[in-house]
Amino acid sequence: MRTRFRSRRSPAIVIGIFAASAITLSGCGGNDAAPPNATAMTPAAKCSALAGMTVPASAIGLSTTGATVVSATLVTDTDSANINGEYCKVLGTIHPVDFNAPDIRAEVDLPTNFNGKAIHFGGGGFDGTIAYTEGSPLDGFMGGKEPGGVSTPLRRGYVTVGSDSGHEGNAFDGSFATNDEALANYAGDHIKKTHDFAAYVAKARYGSGYTHSYFIGGSSGGRQGLIAAQRFPQDYDGIISTFPASGITGLWLQMGRISQSLLAPGGYITPAKGKVVLAAVMKQCDGLDGVADGIISNPAACVFDPAVIRCPSGGDAGDSCLSDAQINTMTTAGTPLDLGFNLANGIQNFPAYNAFSGADFWTIGIAWGASAADAVIEPGVIGESAFFYTFPNDMLRFAVARDAASSILNFNPANPGPLTSRVQAVSALMDSTGTDLSQFQSRGGKIILQHGQSDQLIPAQLSIDYYNRLVSRFGQGPLSQFLKFYLVPGAAHGAGGQFNGSYDGLTALDNWVTKGIEPKNLTITDLTPATAGRTRPLCEYPQWPKYIGGDQNLAASFSCSN
Repeated sequence: MRTRFRSRRSPAIVIGIFAASAITLSGCGGNDAAPPNATAMTPAAKCSALAGMTVPASAIGLSTTGATVVSATLVTDTDSANINGEYCKVLGTIHPVDFNAPDIRAEVDLPTNFNGKAIHFGGGGFDGTIAYTEGSPLDGFMGGKEPGGVSTPLRRGYVTVGSDSGHEGNAFDGSFATNDEALANYAGDHIKKTHDFAAYVAKARYGSGYTHSYFIGGSSGGRQGLIAAQRFPQDYDGIISTFPASGITGLWLQMGRISQSLLAPGGYITPAKGKVVLAAVMKQCDGLDGVADGIISNPAACVFDPAVIRCPSGGDAGDSCLSDAQINTMTTAGTPLDLGFNLANGIQNFPAYNAFSGADFWTIGIAWGASAADAVIEPGVIGESAFFYTFPNDMLRFAVARDAASSILNFNPANPGPLTSRVQAVSALMDSTGTDLSQFQSRGGKIILQHGQSDQLIPAQLSIDYYNRLVSRFGQGPLSQFLKFYLVPGAAHGAGGQFNGSYDGLTALDNWVTKGIEPKNLTITDLTPATAGRTRPLCEYPQWPKYIGGDQNLAASFSCSN
């Protein structure tokens, strides 16, 4: 059914979990409803004139029944808690073709000091709430935060755009996926629909379209960024894709496989035991990059044997060691899932997590839940439920089996049996593993792809594998002209790592797009409270930061090495 608009905001750190801007002038679609004598109107009048405006279905590039501006409110520079300067906050709904599908709820923030450019913010997890367009996008690795002195895009004059991807809920709730149009919207259609709605509204406000447009997102938002480049290449000039869930189907299958070990009798690993794992890994591998600084900069060199933390006789002897069942959980997380069938683009496996080289599944409680009992709470509760359980469980129940009684704990991820063809169909709809970026490349588009080596929700190897397939298609030299790939040691999924780094990725992208200045010699700053302020070079893959001497807290003491 159609949903009522409710303004519900949530900062991007939730996700981090997985967690419309802009088009060129020719693609804005026009707006015959623009108010007369618009140039003589005040910003307040221009804003209020947008309220109630309808956007025809013909202005939106995918099938809808049009859209409506629900409200348009001028936020002044002096309004309490406003850090963004004066802007017009537009809330709207994009209407489905299927009356039983929800609206897409969208926000378009229109700054008075418009710089001609726009940013589409990606979502996270199952979405369900509008991306926090008044804050900072995930152009770094610390959800919702930037290094000191870096203003929000809205403050800098960018139009900022986001949506709930076509349903209300939270990042742990996949119940919407029983409706085909809602699932297609979440899978990627909402990107185009939100983009075109926002472009129409912005043109009505400013009288012209954007000069440049960007998409920035992490997790599922990173997947959305890659979909934008693959499916809607004419709409965006630049994209930052941070820890993307590119192979999202393989991801939920792998998460389901790991949950079967985690939730088996004796298999759950508590945060206290997790500290033992991390301490043992750090003791063995921290210094392999030249300095013991709490960061494993080259996880490939870390070969850890969990036998060193095995409890005597393999039984659970308390928090100081792991039982055999718990070692099996960690080993499952640290090995790839091989599939007996093809996912989209011929993918036949899903990579391992860096389970024995720095991934922290426990500190923020999102990955493996607050306890064994809480892990399986449904519908998912952020801070209690395990995302490794709720995400695959909901994907199976609602998107694939369409049977709420199904359980990921009784499902074979490597061989789904009669559900194999449905898994493949959902994969074709949702995955962003395609390597055909030729249209995006030919129009001059630029991509920054980045992932943290300590990611506890999406393994860094997923992005490495995707990058290597791109190299095979384009060649290293041609690819580097439009895509840069960075791996950041110690960085996790928006929070929870050993080096929660951030940098002004937006400026790096904008300079590349508008001035032709390639990102080079970038520095990333740790925002983790206990180690805030230390810096590292941002090394382009396959390089990693090797200690060469000096203050271990300074980027100048490291060189990018192979």
